[in-house]
Amino acid sequence: MRFLIFAASHRPESVNRKLAKLAARQLQASNLAVDFAEYREFDLPLYNDDIYGKSGVPASARIFGERAAGAQGIVISSPEYNWSYPGTLKNILDWTSRMKPNPLAGKTALLMSATPGSRGGIVGLTHLKTPLEAMQIFVFPKVFPLGYSEKAFTDADALADARQRQRFEALVEEYIGFTRKLSNGG
Repeated sequence: MRFLIFAASHRPESVNRKLAKLAARQLQASNLAVDFAEYREFDLPLYNDDIYGKSGVPASARIFGERAAGAQGIVISSPEYNWSYPGTLKNILDWTSRMKPNPLAGKTALLMSATPGSRGGIVGLTHLKTPLEAMQIFVFPKVFPLGYSEKAFTDADALADARQRQRFEALVEEYIGFTRKLSNGG
């Protein structure tokens, strides 16, 4: 199985990038293929029907769609902005929704968030489920919200708290099983 993984943040030192990297390492340790994308690879103009009508889907959206199409699962670690997910992520989804056939249909998604506050981005992850499900993605029912993220990582970019680390690892393993079951037709 192959997984597309990215953090919905442009910052190289983003805690969401660290969280996405943790998931990538665990998937690789399970002998699964990982396509770790840098978010800037998917920079796009704001969705606009006039642009779409004149030029079609921009190249970076097509690249995202192709990479997603080549994966069985997508792991997204998203910051929370004003109790929702980033507008840039919604923009990627809006452009991708114009692609035919839908490159996201039938994929699974694992949602994670690392934030400086106590909630760990849970509200933003709840909002993100809606457009993903509208695009026919099977969103894994459990999410990983990581609060107080500035203190959550060791110098080696591992989760510092043993219970959080165990919870994270168990969640990723459950997600692998979820994806395997859906990829094999149940």
